[in-house]
Amino acid sequence: MSSTEHTAVKNRFLDMPADDFAEGCKLLQAAALGNKTKMEAILFKRPRFVDFRDYDRRTALHVAASEGHLEICKFLLTERGARINRSDRWGGSALDDASRHRHKQVITYLRSLGARPGSASKATNYIKAAADGDINEVEMLLMLGEFDVNEGDYDKRTALHLAAGEGNADIVELLCKNNANVNIEDRWNNRPLDDAKREDRKECVHILLRFGAKHGFRKEDIGDSTTRRREISNFKVTFDELEMIDKIGKGSFGEIYRCRWRDIMVAAKCIRSAKVQKEWAIKQVLNQLKDGADVDDIINEMDEADIPDHDKQKALSDFRQEISILKSLRHPNIVLLLAYSTTADLEVMISELMKCSLLDVFKAHIINGTKMKRKDKIAYASQLAQGMQYLHTCKPVIIHRDLKPANLLIDQSGVLKVADFGLSKVRQDPKQNEKETFMMTGETGSYRFMAPEIFRHSSYNETVDVYSFGMILFFLLSGKPPWPNDNGIVAARKASDEGDRPTIPRSWDNPLQILLQNCWDENPSSRPSFHQILQILRQYTRTVFPSESENFLATSPIDQDKGCRCIIM
Repeated sequence: MSSTEHTAVKNRFLDMPADDFAEGCKLLQAAALGNKTKMEAILFKRPRFVDFRDYDRRTALHVAASEGHLEICKFLLTERGARINRSDRWGGSALDDASRHRHKQVITYLRSLGARPGSASKATNYIKAAADGDINEVEMLLMLGEFDVNEGDYDKRTALHLAAGEGNADIVELLCKNNANVNIEDRWNNRPLDDAKREDRKECVHILLRFGAKHGFRKEDIGDSTTRRREISNFKVTFDELEMIDKIGKGSFGEIYRCRWRDIMVAAKCIRSAKVQKEWAIKQVLNQLKDGADVDDIINEMDEADIPDHDKQKALSDFRQEISILKSLRHPNIVLLLAYSTTADLEVMISELMKCSLLDVFKAHIINGTKMKRKDKIAYASQLAQGMQYLHTCKPVIIHRDLKPANLLIDQSGVLKVADFGLSKVRQDPKQNEKETFMMTGETGSYRFMAPEIFRHSSYNETVDVYSFGMILFFLLSGKPPWPNDNGIVAARKASDEGDRPTIPRSWDNPLQILLQNCWDENPSSRPSFHQILQILRQYTRTVFPSESENFLATSPIDQDKGCRCIIM
């Protein structure tokens, strides 16, 4: 800590009465000892101390997470409303402390409430705090300084952009008074005023206009505006256009329904607790009651329809991210987005109806006691590589970041397509590594296919997708997931901390052995591109299946008449 920074923090603490500061320190000590009774007594008198910070800016939640006191963490978060993503003076979050000491239950609990890894970058923490509405954190970081108030994230979105879009008016006012540029543009040429108006944040709009804010000039405004409006109109869907048939899948925050839309069958993905999902759920319940279903089971199903607000916000963020990427993609091995609605509480995404996921294919072989044909294994691997080659050659590059069998869907013709872009990232500069850390989906299977550099929260680029491809290829060739006897986090830790990799049988063809080893190389720069992977697979195909075309299709063990229940995360 610099002398200037230390003085700033010190002066702030000296403003607090000595007795209050001592009580705050006692609160942190009680958290370290797991003494809930003492904490309750202190917080009864001083409820605002739930986010009290010591000289290192560590809160009671930091301390409890570091010591592995799960009940104290629950008490602070659910009963006292503690801020979950506060950073200490090193940029560390409570989740970082729990992870450092390997307190698995605390890690799982914090992640379930939206906890994020911290960042050593004060600017990153400042931008996140502005988006989260944590004005105390923003004030403290502004006081410490050492970064530009107008610094942006990967998409050049500043704290003011995010605060305005989220409706955090007090933070917008604070940033404007601290000389934030009210007319700064992100990489889409949006200004903070555009974000505030788009989300109908009237108070934020008023504040920004008072400080001289103006609308941005988007590149899309250039050219044929009539064509542009037509394109947007054709993508829009209204609720009355959709006829719900049945539910075919679900994930942590969303559900997928088979629907009829404009006289074709499609898949409709919506967020749990959205109005459209609730109406469809009620329709399903009524049908189930007519069919004699158990009432208690139906009530439980209805109770599960809602998700907490913090989960809903994350789901909405992932949902909008997926739409923003999918609507610009057109490739035979990428699931096709047909239409969408981002209207509040009526969010829905319409895509082509697929037959099943690659995970369903794996499960079907296990249930039926069969093995996938070698031709099918190479066909699926080639189709996945084709889809990823397209993404990695987009301008800018698209990093998927969550490749796993459940996110690879197969259509009625046996063609594999990459799906679920909720965690994907658009990388503007191909020479620059992506340094943002991010939460994976809740399913532990995601960790099994995760590149070590992501698990370690290190910088990374699109080669993380190549690593995941290698793990999926191993699954295809062996019929078993990597590290089948370990859970996902243990598997990821083995790969990250111990440099462990699945054992490759010596009986496998040499080109495939070498390909696997290169794909999951510890050094990301040594991993092949998907163009190189496709060259290897095509040469292998010509050698092993000389009579087959390069784009041969796989056959599925799943009965088409019975259909399947894909789990799309």
